[in-house]
Amino acid sequence: MVHLDPTGNSNLPDRSLGVPVVRMGTVASTMDVARDLDWLGAAEGTTVVAARQTRGRGRAGRIWQSPHATGLYCSILLRPRIPSTAFQPMSIAAGLALCDALDPEQCLGLQIKWPNDVIVDGGKLAGILIATNIAGSSVESAVLGFGLNLAPDPCRPAHAISLADLGGATSDTSADLLSQITRALQSRYEAVVGGDTDRALRDWDDRLAFLDEKVTIQDGPSAVTGRIIGLSSSGSLILQTSAGPISIVSGEMTRGPRLHAKLS
Repeated sequence: MVHLDPTGNSNLPDRSLGVPVVRMGTVASTMDVARDLDWLGAAEGTTVVAARQTRGRGRAGRIWQSPHATGLYCSILLRPRIPSTAFQPMSIAAGLALCDALDPEQCLGLQIKWPNDVIVDGGKLAGILIATNIAGSSVESAVLGFGLNLAPDPCRPAHAISLADLGGATSDTSADLLSQITRALQSRYEAVVGGDTDRALRDWDDRLAFLDEKVTIQDGPSAVTGRIIGLSSSGSLILQTSAGPISIVSGEMTRGPRLHAKLS
């Protein structure tokens, strides 16, 4: 059953993420529901939350484990209508927004593992996925999905960690958490749409995991190893390699060198 939470507020800003909220029980994926609502013309900011997902998605087609009532599984409809190049920082901006909401005083040590994971002490707390609908060179709409582990569950991989493990919130406070997260996302999102990449990626140097460490980025059959030295204004990862600094747009990160890694 679907419950729509009306706000009754006619003075909301043009871009009000988290309004309205569509609450569901078990779904295949909140991203699928949000994409269907996009096709039906739903307003920007429409947010789908589910108690459980049977086919939650992560990067590269991976499954996001979504046990019942132990996580916050959410997708938000965006209508940026800006060039796709200008929208590129949104993935990192979204991760930073989760850190803003969950760890505003930086007491928990939350970090962004490029390009889209929130980790702490090597454990994965949240994952982010953005699917875009591009017309010409413009992002007409996008669905920003995230899964946040609220409480421990044996179904999750061993490297997963939850807010409860950190002494933080549980599923009992998921509504408050959603409100905090959407407010933080809105601030970063408005900066992306407005072209203010400095504000969109504010404090990245305090949150970027493995800064100044050697990592390997695998992108298809090619891999490159280097030392992380920063982020570009588009959110690309900058590595110092034996051939000099290079900008990495996409790929999967592992720490340290990988056997037979080569510069693509």
